[in-house]
Amino acid sequence: MTRDNTTRLENRDRQRILSSPVAHAFVRIVTQRRGLSEAEAEQAYLDYINRAQPADDCRRELA
Repeated sequence: MTRDNTTRLENRDRQRILSSPVAHAFVRIVTQRRGLSEAEAEQAYLDYINRAQPADDCRRELA
């Protein structure tokens, strides 16, 4: 059986992102106020981070 390097890197990136103080605060607040599980709150944070990156097209239009 072989390991998938892509999955391992994604897990490492996920752990790095979720180890930030902002991520910890987000997860804590969402679990308390929205009643989500910790895993659901972490996924919500990752979804937010992935959507928050500006598109390259926006930068070209401003230049």
